[in-house]
Parts: sequence; structure tokens; C-alpha cells
Amino acid sequence: MEKKILLICVNNQNFLVSAMGKKIEEAGYSVEYSTPDTKLIQARADCPDIFLIYLEGDLEGFESVLKYARKEIQAGEKDKAVYIIGTQLELNLAYDVIPQSLLAGSFLRPFNVSDIISKLNSITDTDNSLSKKDMKKILVVDDDPLTLRTMNNWLNKKYEVYMANSGQNAVTLLQQKEVDLILLDYEMPGLSGSEVFRMLKADFNTSLIPIIFLTSKSDKETVMKLLSLKPEKYLLKTLPPEELVGSIDNFFRNR
Repeated sequence: MEKKILLICVNNQNFLVSAMGKKIEEAGYSVEYSTPDTKLIQARADCPDIFLIYLEGDLEGFESVLKYARKEIQAGEKDKAVYIIGTQLELNLAYDVIPQSLLAGSFLRPFNVSDIISKLNSITDTDNSLSKKDMKKILVVDDDPLTLRTMNNWLNKKYEVYMANSGQNAVTLLQQKEVDLILLDYEMPGLSGSEVFRMLKADFNTSLIPIIFLTSKSDKETVMKLLSLKPEKYLLKTLPPEELVGSIDNFFRNR
């Protein structure tokens, strides 16, 4: 993820906001500013994928941008990280619009800017030894936004990660993007994982893309159904992050 941030606030001349922005820039980030106007944000060319929303004043003024951020995360078509800053009351009101589980983080005012920078560093790729063009591309397909965000956080230091929150969105995305591996949730509403698997294998353009199923179930019946489709393998969502990522590393190493 690029080290570019959109700092959304009522007034970027506010002393605390201005000082925070300068500190973040000193840490190597490009900081752009916007008022909480969704239309203006949508109209921005090359809008940053990291939102830092500074809540203050009338929270109704932030409702539309919080809804927009929620929609962007839930769409799952690209990497999006949203942070919010506010008093406890402001944060609680914001959680009614965008669930805390969808946020990359939240900060209670008064805050320490170094804590914000540390959080930002944890999601941006600081290892320049591997450029984007050298990264394998992985599509993660899952209807659960928390799973999508978690998988992205685990994988995006080594891989270029795309996300889709439904089988149909995955099929659409694959018409536009080439990927090296698909991590496919076995159980999804609408198009199930098995249905998506069959669709992709029946399509000449996607038939050779390796697919690994993700599942939260390890009972014999589920495993037998999974294996009958002949995926590359399956991985349990409950695996520790280092083990799950290690399995994917080994997959590419052995190809």
C-alpha cells in the first residue's frame, strides 16, 4: 500500500490537525487534505487508499463520508484502510455508521501521533527489496469484510492482494485482472465457493488459475466435498497467520 494519506477534517488549519499532518509527512508519508464531503472525495483523481478521519463538531457532517468508507471496504475490490480519531463519544457514534471491525484502527483524543504513525507503518510496505512488479498476485474471495481485511494484512507485505466480497465480484474482477492464485471461501451466500470454482474452471481464461479453498470447517464431510472438486489444496481460516502465509509461500516455492 502506498504511503499516501487522505486526512479528512473540518478545518486543516486546526493546530492539532496541522501539527499531526506535518509529523506524518516527516515520517515519509504524502498527506492530502479534504473536508468530509463525499462528492469531493469521489471526484479526486488518484485518491489515496488510506483515510484518516478526524472527527469533530457535528457528527452528522461526517455520516456520509463514514458510509462511503464503509461501502468501499465492503466492496473489497481494492485495498482500503480507514482510521478515525475522536473523543470516546464521537468514536462510539461513528461505530454506529461504520462497525469497528471494518476499521484499520481508531485513536482516542488526545492522542500520540507516534502511535498513529506506528499503525500506518504496519500496513504500508516498507520493504523495497521486492517491487510491485515482482510480487505474485493473489485474489482473496470472502463475504466477510473482517476476513478480507485480515488476509490482506497478513499477505500484503509479500504479495499484491486483490479482494472480492462475493463470487460474482470475483468473476467480474478476473475479467480485468490477472492473478497467480485465488484464495476462495468455500461457504458464501449467493454464489457458493464450489459454484465459483466450477465457473472459473469452465472458463478458458481462468481455468488454469490455481485455487485454494478457505474454510472454517474441518469435519470429514466438508473436507471430502472440498477435495472432490480437486482444488490445489485447502486451508483452515483458524490457522495462525505465520502458518497460513507459510503454506502459501510453500505453494509458490514448489510450483
